[in-house]
Amino acid sequence: MHFQLPDDLLVLQGRMREFVQTELKPHDRAIEETGEVPEVAMAGLRKMGLFGTNTPKQFGGLGLTMLGSCIAIEELAKAHTAFYYLSGVNVHIGSKAIELFAKSEVRDRWLPELASGRVIGAFALTEPNAGSDVARIQTTARRDRDRYILDGTKTYITNAPVAGVFTVFATLDPSAGARGIAAFAVDAKTPGLGIGRVVEMVAGRGSAHAEVIFENCRVPRENLLGQEGEGFAIAMRCLDAGRTHWGAYCVGAASQLLDYALDHVSAREAFGRKLRDHQGIEWQIADMASALHAARLVAYEAAWRYDQGDAAARTAAAALSKYTGADMVQRVADTTMQLFGGAGYSRDLPIERIWRETRVVRILDGTSEIMRQIIARNAFRAHERRNAPP
Repeated sequence: MHFQLPDDLLVLQGRMREFVQTELKPHDRAIEETGEVPEVAMAGLRKMGLFGTNTPKQFGGLGLTMLGSCIAIEELAKAHTAFYYLSGVNVHIGSKAIELFAKSEVRDRWLPELASGRVIGAFALTEPNAGSDVARIQTTARRDRDRYILDGTKTYITNAPVAGVFTVFATLDPSAGARGIAAFAVDAKTPGLGIGRVVEMVAGRGSAHAEVIFENCRVPRENLLGQEGEGFAIAMRCLDAGRTHWGAYCVGAASQLLDYALDHVSAREAFGRKLRDHQGIEWQIADMASALHAARLVAYEAAWRYDQGDAAARTAAAALSKYTGADMVQRVADTTMQLFGGAGYSRDLPIERIWRETRVVRILDGTSEIMRQIIARNAFRAHERRNAPP
């Protein structure tokens, strides 16, 4: 077992660290104020290949392993979250279904565009009455000769207003539950697909979340992803990648927060001593550093498990990484804010922004409660295997 990153990933990490520090972070405050990501920053994301880190090279991606992709995401998370929503999310739930399940002509049409960042993908799964319980989705798909006709409404769809292609999940048979769901690649220009209300969120300026409305939306039959009835499995496959990336994102955001905290307690004095010389402060720093280190190990293992191709292990590790990371980064954000006092709560510093940005990780791509279910079920299965009679 090796804990040292290979040389190629160390080089990637260094390049990403410099890129984020010099070309992305200077735009953080402006993005928060205006809600717009400058085109120069978007060009930088494209140049670095961040719209296709884990996408195969033959389709224009960087072809990184999941571990390599997570190393890149960890550094990207140290800048404004809009950069990750636009490029990082594009890698997993934005393009993964098309990469893995599209027919060759559909894959060849969209995947190079997605990997290059010329097109941004969106994942249309969540509905007003179907979040964690995916089997309850009410968007319907019905066959009509060489087409499927989609009707229904999705909500909270990340990047919907700027997306060029959607991975859409709809039911062919509501009575069949999860077994009735199908997935489709849908061009954003398709008649009958419209963007509804843009939903204002607590954080995530620079990346919009909106309703997507389907009204008699006619999709060519070749745009079916996988087979009819495989939509639920396809969604879960994409979410495995998303959860693995989110675990790495949490590590990167927490690492940035810890750096802010270390700088602050090393410089500020109280009661005649540096803050860092007070035992109570030392213990808080120790707690943050320990939690961050543990979450990083879990995130890297999840990425490694993903690369090994064992589906059950991949799903369990992804859930554990997202759950561990989401809990850790919120505790680190809260402690960092406490250490900064009123300055941390003000908008003069990025602490409160990161505090807001990271809260949502306990909700999106599967809530922490769903992650706990997956983790617990995996623990029960492992326990039963160990105690099964010979």
